[in-house]
Amino acid sequence: MQHEDLVRAVVAAVAFGVMLAGHYVGDHWVQTSGQAYGKGLDADGCVRSAAMWHCAKHVASWAVTTTAFLLVAAWWLRLPLEPGWLAAGVALNAVTHFVADLRTPLIRLGRLLGRSGYLDEVGVVRASGVTNSGPGTGLFELDQAWHIGWLAVSSLIIAGPPT
Repeated sequence: MQHEDLVRAVVAAVAFGVMLAGHYVGDHWVQTSGQAYGKGLDADGCVRSAAMWHCAKHVASWAVTTTAFLLVAAWWLRLPLEPGWLAAGVALNAVTHFVADLRTPLIRLGRLLGRSGYLDEVGVVRASGVTNSGPGTGLFELDQAWHIGWLAVSSLIIAGPPT
């Protein structure tokens, strides 16, 4: 393995780790309740423009959070990030996050790929009843898996192309 390849591997690994941490902070601490409840196109009485706006606000704050985690780590570790690859990785991550968080595209993809039973049957019972999108549901688990998969792809992009 050449030095450049080793550096890229370290950048990808660090990017994935810190962006995963930033992802969870952005999704569960930074996101407001209004954004969490309002962003889904699958909600009863959904107004599409309002859902898109809530989702856009969430993804913007989420992207700032994950990018901040990444930039602090890069500064701290003196990682050589290329601005173009960084922007491409962050943009891919934001777009895929937005699509998934509208819920309907993810639900349709899950059903298309044979995950209907998982979507319909996996869910914890809460005191107020069963919800269809929060923690403990099939949709939530598929959502998080989607995000983490795209974090991995984004991390490889951020590391730059093979030399």
